[in-house]
Amino acid sequence: MGSGRPATFLVLEQNAAVQELIDQALRESGHRVLTTNNALEALELLHRVRIDIVVVGDLPEERGQSLVEELRTIQGGLPIVSISDVDGDLEGIDPTAKLSSPFSLDDLRQAAAAALDSRADR
Repeated sequence: MGSGRPATFLVLEQNAAVQELIDQALRESGHRVLTTNNALEALELLHRVRIDIVVVGDLPEERGQSLVEELRTIQGGLPIVSISDVDGDLEGIDPTAKLSSPFSLDDLRQAAAAALDSRADR
């Protein structure tokens, strides 16, 4: 996937089953994965840990766009993989890669690879 170098992913998703699937797929590809369903915890993690890519799905706070803006303020140029359904909560975030829900694990791996490639180009 991507440059072949392991990356640290931050996965923001409220659905525990979806969060676990994403976590497992990325770990199987050799990456480090941090997961949360809480915007405040995501911000705290980004202050403490060097995050390479953020995967943003459905969040209980329904503030995906503002959260992504905050994350990018902390760490400029942060690649974002957005997972969206019909509610449009993630409209306007200009993701590096985008998945439509439902998605396959192959789709996830391709989106993660695109995000990794964009990171390598920076």
